[in-house]
Amino acid sequence: MISFFVFLHFESLLNYYYRIMKKNFFFSTLMVFVCLSVSVFLVSFTSLSIGGDEPRYYYVFESNGKMGFMDQNGRVLIPARYYSLGNFSEGLASAKLGEKWGFIDTNGKTVVKPQFDGVASFVDGVAMVWTEEWGEDYEIFKYGFVDKTGRVICKPQYDQACDFSEGLAAVNLGDYSDPKWGYIDRSGKIVISPKYTRAGIFSEGLASVELDGKMGYIDKNGKMVLEVPYSIAGFFSEGLAVVGVIENKVNKLGYINKSGEVVIPLQYSEALPFKDGVASVKTGDRFSGKWEYINQKGNKVMAYRSQYEASMPFSEGLMAVKKGGKWGFVDEKGNVVITPQYKDVGSFKNGLALVKVDYKYGYIDRTGKMVITPKYDAAAAFWGPIAWVRIGERVMYIDKTEKVIKEWREEQ
Repeated sequence: MISFFVFLHFESLLNYYYRIMKKNFFFSTLMVFVCLSVSVFLVSFTSLSIGGDEPRYYYVFESNGKMGFMDQNGRVLIPARYYSLGNFSEGLASAKLGEKWGFIDTNGKTVVKPQFDGVASFVDGVAMVWTEEWGEDYEIFKYGFVDKTGRVICKPQYDQACDFSEGLAAVNLGDYSDPKWGYIDRSGKIVISPKYTRAGIFSEGLASVELDGKMGYIDKNGKMVLEVPYSIAGFFSEGLAVVGVIENKVNKLGYINKSGEVVIPLQYSEALPFKDGVASVKTGDRFSGKWEYINQKGNKVMAYRSQYEASMPFSEGLMAVKKGGKWGFVDEKGNVVITPQYKDVGSFKNGLALVKVDYKYGYIDRTGKMVITPKYDAAAAFWGPIAWVRIGERVMYIDKTEKVIKEWREEQ
């Protein structure tokens, strides 16, 4: 897939995800997102409805090596004075001044002063923050939380932590070698005793934990309401949770309901939570197997997907699929709408999809017509009415007519 241009605060956010993947959150990589924020900074764009029906768009731009926000017309909303910026989440954007991160509001006012080495996005009105220190041989990270008023709920003190979900966050009051996971509320108070070897997020009122080598699900009072004989236990989504075992380094995954009954047998090497009645699963080897869709009865749906080497989620009624090393698009019935022909594609956004032709990027419409000729060295989707593109050192935002809204030179 295309590596879209992003304005991520790499030195903090990517380290955060790397550490999450290394942590003992008791899932295979398919379940890594258990302790990740769902509102990851994906692009340099945010749409907010402020004081009216029309959304106000915030796009990150660069000037003299600093970053700020502008609207879809190129009008500066927040001057370029930051070393790096993240997207807005729940009305606040992460902003870096000097070597530290904080948060600003939509007017550029500092709400959380820059004081942290890294920050995540806001979830349920709370954002995870962390500090970094060097030990003898490695970096030491400590995690804490702030709220949207700028109040530090708990200063960075935990070796590991998950984002808040349903009002609670899992935190490790032990260390990596002797974990003691418990849960805090939004005031920072410990409300579920730190005694678990592993702990996940709350979803549908339950969270998966490990205690004395046994997996199970607790409620928000810390009561064990369901014990399960599995080494993998994911969070509940639409009444079902992924569970499984690892045998000879091979996953065997399926789904249970809240009574602990196996609804879909343990037979998949990868399995994702249900959404809108459908889940993605992989049959066969984790690396060479193929992804399929199933319903809550375990029956295959959208069976046509199995004929493709890879696919992306549906967007605006079309799904990108790969066949013979080339990408195209199908509709929700599996009909080929745009024949696989592109080296890379992005999903449709605002009626256009990014495509790669001979190492250059352009845009097609839903009929497959090339509406913006491939000539850009790098480009992003039309998140809103404009898109980020680059030719050489020229960095621009363009609209769908290719009118340049704003331009600057890329810093070397």
